[in-house]
Amino acid sequence: MLKIMETKEIKTLLRTNLESILSKTFAQYGFKWKKSSCKFQRKMEDFEQSILFFFSPAKLFDDKSLGHIDIMIRLDSKEINKLATILKGAETKFDSIETVVNVNVGLIFGKKAINWKPISIEEMNRLIETDIKSLLVEKIVPFLNDRGNIRKVLNDFENTEPYFFSNSNDVVALLAITMYSMLNDHESARKVAAKYYLPDEIYRKKYKTLLHQLNCI
Repeated sequence: MLKIMETKEIKTLLRTNLESILSKTFAQYGFKWKKSSCKFQRKMEDFEQSILFFFSPAKLFDDKSLGHIDIMIRLDSKEINKLATILKGAETKFDSIETVVNVNVGLIFGKKAINWKPISIEEMNRLIETDIKSLLVEKIVPFLNDRGNIRKVLNDFENTEPYFFSNSNDVVALLAITMYSMLNDHESARKVAAKYYLPDEIYRKKYKTLLHQLNCI
């Protein structure tokens, strides 16, 4: 019980300190602090953009930190989710598409996930004020500023940027097909379907209706 209370207390402190240290800065970029979900969020053109913070307790006996802080970057669009779910032929909520991008911040500017492991509350606050703040302001906000619309995100798909390929290949392809379809670029949608689905027997069966709709088979 003591461990649970300690973790809960640290999460509360993290949430409070993120708000007090970062809110004013991120308000300048149009982000609002959502305390209950521990995230900064804004609407920009085609996407709702979110920067989410998570805290998890240390699990290994030799890990002397308070726990691990992870930051996730999300791009959401109800329109893309809805069309992708229809194109997929999902029959249950479990099979529906619920987000476009949801990746660890490390994959935005590199090839691996990153996190922070403060050993004290004081160090946690210092990390927020320095390392985390500078990372978000200098790299993540500019990244998000340049990915407000579907075309910009499709450029990353075409350039095989690691963050966009963190999901399974068939879902990555489905999202790309959906966005091309929304731009009425049906030829590009067909090319993606042919490349990702036709060579794989499982995918051909799973996405048979979509392949018919795109005249791929």
